[in-house]
This record gives sequence, C-alpha cells and structure tokens, in this order.
Amino acid sequence: MRRRTFLWKLLVAAFAFVVLFVFMERALGHASTLLLYPPFFAVLLSLFVRRLHDQARSAWWLLAVIVPILGPLLLAFLFLFKRGTDGSNQYGDDPRRVGRDYLRVAIHEPA
Repeated sequence: MRRRTFLWKLLVAAFAFVVLFVFMERALGHASTLLLYPPFFAVLLSLFVRRLHDQARSAWWLLAVIVPILGPLLLAFLFLFKRGTDGSNQYGDDPRRVGRDYLRVAIHEPA
C-alpha cells in the first residue's frame, strides 16, 4: 500500500471511528462505545500490515511497539516516511506499477 493510500485510509477510518463514537456515546451511553474498538483495531492492523508488506517487511515488525518510545517512533517512520520496495516482493506486486503496461497503446476510435 502506498503512503498516500495508507494516509487516506487511516484518516477515513479515524474519522468514521470518531463520528460513530460521538453518536453512540450520546445516543446509547459511554459503555456502548466499547463495541467500536475491535473493528477499529482490526482495520488499523490491516492497514499497518499492508504498509509493512509494501516495504517487504513482515507483520512481526509491529511488535516493535513494545519497545518504549523508540518502537512507536520507528514504526511511525516506517509507515509515514519510508518508501516501499521498487518492483515486486514476496508479498505481491509494486502498487505503483499496478495497471501500468508500457507495451500496450490505447487507441481511441471515434464512434
């Protein structure tokens, strides 16, 4: 997953979480908001793993969060600033090159 896509999906997930949290807290009480955390963390886990896979890193890198201060900083650097690998890796094709075929020429024929 490219950095731009990662950031957009992260922002959408966070926005949806905040909106649902506020709505559920006002309508059903604070205890009802506990239902939002498992799906939100599942979405975050998916986004983080996909971003790490773009860099040819295993999901085990998420355990770096256990190391105080340096672990979260390292992960933030990897997620936000480190570019993905060039070309395909063991986790799939390069998302920057998906859909690009330089050998194919699109010819527009007027109707």
